[in-house]
Amino acid sequence: MSGYGDDHRRSSRGDLDRRRERSPDRRDRALYGRRDDHQGYDDLRAAQYGQQYSQRNDEGVRGVYSGRGGYRSSGRGDYSHHDHYSSSRACSSSEKLPDLPDVVPRPTNGGALTLNDLPVKGTMGRSVRIALNHFVVQSLPVVKIFQYDLRFQVPTSSQRRGSEKVSALQLAKVLLSPTLMTLLGPNFIFDGVSLGWSPDKLMEIGESRSTTIDLPGHFPGRPNQVDVMIRNSGTLNIRKLVEHIKAGFVNLTVATDPVIEDCFKALNALYRQDPASRMITRPRSTAFFERSPGLMLSLQSTGGVLEALRGIHQAIQFCCGKLTINVDVTATAFYTPGLSAVDVAKAFAGIPPQQDVEQWASAHPIPFRQACERIAGMFFSVRHLNAGRNERKMRVIQVSVKGARETEFEEQDHENGRTVTTSVNAYFMRKYQISLQFSHLPLLICKDGHFPMELCFTATGERYKEALQGRETSDFIKFATSPAYTRSQQIMENVKKLHWHELNVPAAFGLSISPKMLEIQGRLLPSPIVQYSAGTEARGPDSGSWNLRGKRLLTPTGFLSWGMAYLPSGRGINDQVLQGFARVLVTSLAGLGMSTPHEPPAFILGNPQGDLNEMVQALFAKTGSFYKRKPDLFVFLVHQDSSPAIYKVIKNVCERQYGVASQVMVVEKALKERGQMQYLGNIGLKINLKLGGRNSCVGEPLFQRKRWMMIGADVSHPSPGQLRQNPPPPSFTALTGSYDPDCVCFTAVTSAQTATVELIADIRPMFKELLLRFSQKNKGLFPESIIWDSQIPALIEQEVKPLKEVCEQLGLSITISICNAVKNHHTRLFPVDGRGDKLGNVLPGCIVEASNTPNDFFLVSQSALQGTVRPCHVTPTSPSKQKSSTHRQQYTLISDENNLSTDDFQRIVYGLCFAYGRATRSVGLVPPIYYADQACSRAKISIRTVNDQASLPEPHEDLKFSMYWQ
Repeated sequence: MSGYGDDHRRSSRGDLDRRRERSPDRRDRALYGRRDDHQGYDDLRAAQYGQQYSQRNDEGVRGVYSGRGGYRSSGRGDYSHHDHYSSSRACSSSEKLPDLPDVVPRPTNGGALTLNDLPVKGTMGRSVRIALNHFVVQSLPVVKIFQYDLRFQVPTSSQRRGSEKVSALQLAKVLLSPTLMTLLGPNFIFDGVSLGWSPDKLMEIGESRSTTIDLPGHFPGRPNQVDVMIRNSGTLNIRKLVEHIKAGFVNLTVATDPVIEDCFKALNALYRQDPASRMITRPRSTAFFERSPGLMLSLQSTGGVLEALRGIHQAIQFCCGKLTINVDVTATAFYTPGLSAVDVAKAFAGIPPQQDVEQWASAHPIPFRQACERIAGMFFSVRHLNAGRNERKMRVIQVSVKGARETEFEEQDHENGRTVTTSVNAYFMRKYQISLQFSHLPLLICKDGHFPMELCFTATGERYKEALQGRETSDFIKFATSPAYTRSQQIMENVKKLHWHELNVPAAFGLSISPKMLEIQGRLLPSPIVQYSAGTEARGPDSGSWNLRGKRLLTPTGFLSWGMAYLPSGRGINDQVLQGFARVLVTSLAGLGMSTPHEPPAFILGNPQGDLNEMVQALFAKTGSFYKRKPDLFVFLVHQDSSPAIYKVIKNVCERQYGVASQVMVVEKALKERGQMQYLGNIGLKINLKLGGRNSCVGEPLFQRKRWMMIGADVSHPSPGQLRQNPPPPSFTALTGSYDPDCVCFTAVTSAQTATVELIADIRPMFKELLLRFSQKNKGLFPESIIWDSQIPALIEQEVKPLKEVCEQLGLSITISICNAVKNHHTRLFPVDGRGDKLGNVLPGCIVEASNTPNDFFLVSQSALQGTVRPCHVTPTSPSKQKSSTHRQQYTLISDENNLSTDDFQRIVYGLCFAYGRATRSVGLVPPIYYADQACSRAKISIRTVNDQASLPEPHEDLKFSMYWQ
């Protein structure tokens, strides 16, 4: 039931690893040259990492193009050309990798890095041994490692269009030139941008050397040369790195000290060298993929256009007082290489393979246009420019409105010097002798011009950068997830593929890596007791889940007037069944303690294809007339295959116009006898929250001593495809704040701002509004202490300062602790003694302290229904000066203003995870952040655009203190 968030939890952007693999940013594009030189990146990798990459097998490229022109479909009834792609399951691999050695000898140039385990600061719970997917660096260089600055420049005599910038293709040829390879030596590593390292002294420190490289392929009348300047800028300060590690005050990210950063850059480049030479990757990426059996799955929900690849994540990190390499399994969707853009558009549009695509596009212009827009941003290859000898890769900027016959341009006639107007269709016939078969289809627009879709083919190793939709998401998740006992085996297989102990260059640098996972002492926290008004159990749920049997909600609310609307789809349901369901729903809600009216709901029959605004208006009028008062609740029954647009309209009208709580329910789930009571129980939890009630709480002692407020912050950005719109849609921000003594009732403030801005622009008025609402619910009193929960990387100094300014403006003295909750990481925990759950995961409550920084830890607070549970990395932070860095989070961890002890802070965080209002399970992230993310999602579907001006209407005043976004 994609799109109906009322009874189906939407996957957040942190749920899939793909939401971690993003397209190269603009800086990457600038560093690697124009992306029409995208084909040069393959050569660049070969230059950086040896000839073995250039000899890789380009398997799987589909034979849909032959000779100079012409589209040739597979004719098989689908878009899958290889037999092993047509399976709905991933292929199995029979490859047997050599076993890892038990002990890795220390290299001659290396010195042992011996570090003790960090002292455990927390005291709650019992001790357990935990394995992390981190592999300890056992030795570091004892020899000098020289750092070199490299500068590449095109001399004036070789410049095209007056630019001295070196393209990726030129850079690849330069690095492969015998002259430069001899100069740099066998142990030189290059970061692909401007830095290199080597244990060999190529020149004295401070000295530089310049040379000019002659490249093949001279242009008429001018040379093809690149000037190279190499300068020895000094040596890496390994001693300072060791001192930094021994201090223990480090977390997942590198410190902001430039000396430490240089060491990290060198180590990452060193261990990136080998996998990047033989696997699919992108510049500066930590993910590496192979197109081989057992590691890929064709997504049949996309007609075989997309395939999921399972790869390796590898990154140098600080973890638990050690210097480690984090190795994990990652999965990403790629375009299947070699497909015609016509086939891609047909699959995305859902056009039957034998259907004439031009006729279908003419009959359904809007769906076909939407399918074509999913192609925007991808790299494609064309083969007609050099008679198929070389592919040229370019990036789709946008898709044209007109086809090849209608699109005309001015062309210079070189014979007579006149300018003539010609169509794209006529140009390709005259220039390349290609008769276009689909001359009415849109053209793909790139920097170099307009290209017919039938001459464009998906490039090898091209990631799909948009969000997967519907069945695509479920198919991908089935492939990407695996139970913990399987994932740990996959991680060790990845370590075998990386074969660090066999690499010569790291050995020359003096580095060695342990082949075993890091094992440390963790703790298993006691489960908190979840409190209800009746039926509270004597002990907390150790499994992280419980049920509502025999329980009454903590503060049940009720409703006096309600209406119900049914939107049929196909074969409908008769009135008697609907009336019977209404009685069952009322009985279920009453069982939770909610007060309900004796009268049946006001009922109307809606039209899914009709005017939904008028439907809600009619339901509002009929309910008000029947009960002689404003409606309190609307229930909408829709079918599983209903359009997500229905949900959007219903929520906007109810929440922004009428101020009525609404609940959308799926007919197939609501009327199914098996599981009906559990389904209605979960629905009851959401309805109670939307009406202002409280479902449950966890008795936290600190909350009883003074007035506390929990605040969650989140920012939601447009997708890469949306960013290509002109203008792009805005980013959405949300703050959620509690206002009750147990910190379980929340109110939300949302805002829209310029796309991709990470900081919350309206943080002052939003925070002030939360404080005023707290005061309104607490007899004019304001909170005394606040815990601010956020996943926003750019927080700290830029946003904490405005919080203090607002407090000063209101004359308040509030102590604030900033809690950074990070889910976007690759650390996984595994039980050493086998005492995990049935999937091999550690039990809920497992906690590992990540550094000597106070209150910095990994916490597993939930049990996994499938796959491997991801711990949340929680750190309290306070404002501090920051330096620019290439890493995502640069926080200095110091004491929080509330001076929370380790046990208090860990107990609060773990307890809050059991107080998520709409579930009878603990969750993996503190609820304030979950609520902020949901409020952002609701704001996203509520945006209004008039004359390219976007505005976000406020929710109705009557819903200000309800959790309407549930």
